[in-house]
Amino acid sequence: MNILDEYRRNAEECQRMAENAGNATDKASWLRLAASWLGMIRNEPQRFFGAEDHNGGAETGGRAWPRPSDKDSKASH
Repeated sequence: MNILDEYRRNAEECQRMAENAGNATDKASWLRLAASWLGMIRNEPQRFFGAEDHNGGAETGGRAWPRPSDKDSKASH
């Protein structure tokens, strides 16, 4: 199972828990968790194939690395 399938499965489980929740507060909490899992699905491709990955994914395993700031580049000088 790939990571996106796992996120979807977790979101579906949270939605099932929301349907069976005993009160509105619990239901809202489960629905927020489901939304979080679905949000991770939207962000996952950017994390692995984002514009910040200047090495074509070869050295970073397809993961995007943040660009160093000017402050970072001056820190070792």
